[in-house]
This record gives sequence, structure tokens and C-alpha cells, in this order.
Amino acid sequence: MDTNARRDDLRTTLHRDGVVLAATLLLPAAKAPPVVVFVHGLLSGKDSPRNVVIAERLRDIGIASLLFDLSGHGESSPDPRGDDIDAYCDDLEAAYNWAKSRAEIDASRIAIAGSSVGGVVVLEALRSGRVSPASLVLRAPPIGSHDLEDVAVPTLVLVGSLDPLSSTLEAIAHSSHVTVVTIPGASHLFEETGTLERVLWETVEWFRRTLLAENTQEARR
Repeated sequence: MDTNARRDDLRTTLHRDGVVLAATLLLPAAKAPPVVVFVHGLLSGKDSPRNVVIAERLRDIGIASLLFDLSGHGESSPDPRGDDIDAYCDDLEAAYNWAKSRAEIDASRIAIAGSSVGGVVVLEALRSGRVSPASLVLRAPPIGSHDLEDVAVPTLVLVGSLDPLSSTLEAIAHSSHVTVVTIPGASHLFEETGTLERVLWETVEWFRRTLLAENTQEARR
């Protein structure tokens, strides 16, 4: 038994193409809340302390979170393709569709948060039509300066000033859809004092604005 899970956390498994994905759904008290699906990076999992603390804060403001282990990670079974972006996109699609099918979730307000390689998975799943989120947060994604040019979803990109990715990500032109925020003094994992707290604040406020605002369309402009 997982003694760290709250009694109102739903521990479950998702199934797709013979692969079993372990997942946890954190639900707030609010009726039919929006949900954020978290996609972790390599060598991480659904119990990533960085993602868990964000998910718990989202629950405090009335937003649900779905955290799951990518195939071959944590408690999830492996995919025959191994460490393959397409396999991880299939994982995300399965998680997204599972969240969309839940009666206790508002299927019109599903967002995605991807960290590191998880951000690459999110963008590829978006491009291939596997997911259609209301908004995105990408934390230190290893992408090129042109990889967000065709993204029409409200997107927040977070990167540390000490991360080698920062120069590339800062070159992404800000538009009505993409905002890049550099966290001073932070490296790739935001382990420096105070940096994760800034990531937490930026992420929660972004999802508050894009998922909870009364006029969501206005909030996304």
C-alpha cells in the first residue's frame, strides 16, 4: 500500500496495445474540474517530487491532475519499441483519452504539462493529432527554436538560466500562444534554492488563468 497517497487519490492502471500504464488521479472537491495530464522525463515517473508538488497545489485551487508512468518507467510495463518517442506518444494518448472519458472530469478543459523529454512527447503527440489540450506547460524541453512555430495552443515554456537549453528556448519568439519564462539561477532540474517554488507558481498561475478563468477564451489571448 502506498502510504504517501491521500485517501481521495485514485490509483489505477491504463491499458493500450498490451501495455499497462500505472497512474494516479488527484481530484479536488470541486465538481467536474479541469485536469492536467503530467508527462515526466526519462528516468523519472509519476511520483516525481517536482510534478507531485505542482499537482497537489493544483488540487488546492480546484484542478485535478493525472500522473502516470510512461511505458518502461516506474510501475508501467515496457513497450516493445523501448525508449521510443512514438511509444511515449501512444502512452500520452491513452492517458489523455482516459481522462477525457471520466465522468468526474470536465472533458472540455484538459491541459498537459511535460517536463524535459516529456515536453518533446507532448509536442509530437499534439502535431500528430493524438491530443488536443486546452493549454500546455513545458518545463525545460529539449527542443529547437522552431519547434513551437506551428503550436496554436496557449503554451508556457519554463527554463532555467543555467540550463544549456536556455539560449535556444529564449530565442523562441513570444506570440499570442507561446510565452517563455526564464528562471534565474536554475539548472535543468530546478534544484537550486527557490527555483522550484518559482516553477510551481508560474505553472499553477498559468493553469489557473487558462483553465479556471470565467472567460477562458479571453484568458488565452
